Amino acid sequence: MLELIALLAALALCIWTPIETRKVRNGWVRKNFKGTHAEFVARYRRQLTMFMWLGGVLGMGNLALALFTSGGDAYQITKIIAGAIWLAASVVAFASRRSLDQPAVG
Repeated sequence: MLELIALLAALALCIWTPIETRKVRNGWVRKNFKGTHAEFVARYRRQLTMFMWLGGVLGMGNLALALFTSGGDAYQITKIIAGAIWLAASVVAFASRRSLDQPAVG
């Protein structure tokens, strides 16, 4: 059950991160943040860096579990899918982090 929750969190991260990054790039700041937009962007960039590393580690870990353990075909397929989704979340966080440097869109 915990693995299913983590998988759904990775999917949510893949969908929500580009949306929120676009909002931040256009000047949005969370209501409870005390500081300037530049400070918020710096903290948001650190958060994206953490997501990038977390997705990479969990993705590679799941792929390693799929390759080096024997739990049956369904177990291996599940681990490969979970690893791929976490690696996709890592790539999305990396791309979002790079897009923060681009100028705001319309």
